[in-house]
Amino acid sequence: MQQYFEVLGNRAMYKDGWWLACRLPRIPWKLDPASLAHFAPGRWDPDTDRCELYDLTRDFSQAHDLAAEHPEKVAELRALFWEEAARYQVLPLLGGMALAFGPEYEKPQPKAARYSYQPDVENLSPGVIPPIYNRSFSIEANIEIERNECLLVVCTGAEGVLVAMGDYLGGFSLYVMHGKPRFTYSFLGLKIDTIEGADALPTGSVRVAYEFVADNPGQKATGGLGRLLVNGREVAKGRIEHTVPGQFSSYAGMDIGRDNGLPVVPEFLYAFKKPFATQTQIKTVDFELK
Repeated sequence: MQQYFEVLGNRAMYKDGWWLACRLPRIPWKLDPASLAHFAPGRWDPDTDRCELYDLTRDFSQAHDLAAEHPEKVAELRALFWEEAARYQVLPLLGGMALAFGPEYEKPQPKAARYSYQPDVENLSPGVIPPIYNRSFSIEANIEIERNECLLVVCTGAEGVLVAMGDYLGGFSLYVMHGKPRFTYSFLGLKIDTIEGADALPTGSVRVAYEFVADNPGQKATGGLGRLLVNGREVAKGRIEHTVPGQFSSYAGMDIGRDNGLPVVPEFLYAFKKPFATQTQIKTVDFELK
């Protein structure tokens, strides 16, 4: 039996009772230039990191480091880790830090792609959501609405979040409030833009979509025009002067059908109902990168 492990560059390899653990020479919360410089491309060799070796069949508590006594086992498990890391797309190590060393190390983005999500997908990590930054894109939720009724502030049938990413410090939400479609975009909490359709959503099969057309695709933090559509018909539009250039959050994920964690929309009637789970039947939520 064998299993690899990797967290923020710290890594380990287990095989048949032997455990190799290699620790990064870094304090995780230190992000100053001097600390990061050690890990710049061409300077850091991960095979020079200190590694510890344990025989878990005799030393389950990992009290006795055997690396000095069994260098051949260290070499074997280190080589096996790199094989597993390549196979399961762990590499490059510390890839999330690449931008700290200049834009030339930024991960290339797909020219065009389509992502489709099923209902009840929750807490997708920020690193794996569709890369909508600095480009034109669209989001379309295909839903089924049996009824859409509101009495004062109490609404049934169509209320709730269709898809949300991040929180009010940076993120977006496509949702239904008071029976009407809405889209809210938070630029790092500094400016929050919301557009809303004038009419309540119809019943039956409905396509609620948001389209963003970037002013300067590829330019960091490009502004653009956002449009809200219902069954292909524009129901609202508005400009976003600046967009988040890199990543909404390092901790808040994306949810289909709800908004977990801190809410994207700080308005009382949204935040009070968090996670503001949708009352509609979601079929799919599709992202298209232009």
